Amino acid sequence: MKTLLLFLVSFSLVIVFTSQNSFACSCLGRNTPVKEYNLVDTVFVGTVSKLGRRNSTFSDLRASFTISEGLKGTQAEDIDVYTSSQRTACGFPFEEGSTYLVYAHRDTQTKELSTSICGRTRSLSFGYVDDEIEILRSLSAGKLKPRIYGTVYELTRGLYPLRKDYWDERRPMSQVKIVARKQNETFESVSDSRGMFSIANVQNGKYRLEFILPPGYKLGGDYWDESTKEEREKYRNIELNITDTEVPDRLEVETRINGRIIGKVIDVNRKPVGKDVRVSLVSRETAEKEVGDIDYVPAYTDEKGNFEFFGIPPGEYYLGFNLETRPNKNFPYPRTYFPGTSEVSDAKLIVLGKAEKLDAFVLSLPAKVEEVLVKGKVVDSTGRPVKGAVVERYGLYYGEWKEGEPYSMKYIKQPTFEGRVKTNENGEFSLTLLKGNRYRLNPFLPSKNSHKDLLEGAEVDIVVEYNMKPILLFLEKKPD
Repeated sequence: MKTLLLFLVSFSLVIVFTSQNSFACSCLGRNTPVKEYNLVDTVFVGTVSKLGRRNSTFSDLRASFTISEGLKGTQAEDIDVYTSSQRTACGFPFEEGSTYLVYAHRDTQTKELSTSICGRTRSLSFGYVDDEIEILRSLSAGKLKPRIYGTVYELTRGLYPLRKDYWDERRPMSQVKIVARKQNETFESVSDSRGMFSIANVQNGKYRLEFILPPGYKLGGDYWDESTKEEREKYRNIELNITDTEVPDRLEVETRINGRIIGKVIDVNRKPVGKDVRVSLVSRETAEKEVGDIDYVPAYTDEKGNFEFFGIPPGEYYLGFNLETRPNKNFPYPRTYFPGTSEVSDAKLIVLGKAEKLDAFVLSLPAKVEEVLVKGKVVDSTGRPVKGAVVERYGLYYGEWKEGEPYSMKYIKQPTFEGRVKTNENGEFSLTLLKGNRYRLNPFLPSKNSHKDLLEGAEVDIVVEYNMKPILLFLEKKPD
């Protein structure tokens, strides 16, 4: 199926056509207020007095505005702006009676104004628009007056960031002191009840921002691992550059309670395991659920076998290896709970208080799951062996996503691709798999001259055991 891309630069918009009557919206990124102001034709603050519809492929929704403040390209009191009624076509969801800051592009042929969700058009119900309007007023007056502004949020979600809606699990954080430093100059602000802060009348130059949080909090939101220099500097050394022609966009700063769990992993000889051994922390509430429904967060050991979990909210947890999944080729260790059991009923429950630090956990890495050589053969519908057939294998570590489950789970609960092998001249293949694991085998015969396969077979699921009989996979001609 052919696709056509339509680029509208001023709105950073891509509309992808997949058929004659269907399309989808994808935004390429958001411009700063100054850049967006310079790209579009009209900017104003106004209230929607009426919504109307018309027959059009894209701009079928007409929003009639009563303008309260013109900031660029309009002197009129009333104006119409067009958009799509469909969010999938990047349409903006205007509502009658609501007031908006509107950035609009004027079509060179029809002279109509249009906007989309990919631009900076925003409802004034979002409090952070106030600082943006102040910047636009200075542009309209011919002299850019820069400012540093943004919002501080506290994340209130548990371990797993995709379990619930993102916006429902963070709240504005007040009384956070913000310090902006440029050489010998210092500017300060404090976040209000909406979590908002603003520093006006700053001059050109490079500023370093510091956020002074209450005891027991950390910057960085869902970025658990602070072991790298890049992560530390990303959140502790925020730098902004202000010039004659550009001001940084609004900042969104996330914080969370910094509970910490620290320990070490040793091997069978009681020596530190070294770098990149994966340790799991799971919530007590979900520990006994099916794989894929367990709330967890991983940490990785350093060169000395030490690990540390950052930003953990208060709660009850279990610690160990592969607690949220099954052994796999990259980490072939059985599920093991601290202090060294395969059963959650025998595991030690870890109770973490608010911003508490717990350390001195010593975890013993168990022996690897045994490997089993699994053999098989690929034949065609007549029973003749198929040379050069491909057998892909997928690890079935999670329950598969089903219609009606949360959308984000679709990307978590899927078969995991682990590689492929080709059959020899006798149609035979072999795989080295982990005992007790479930796998899916997908056989086909690829064509050398086309992206279409010559033959294909039904997917086969297996559970690996000792002394398995050879697996027989059948291929048939792929229908046109």
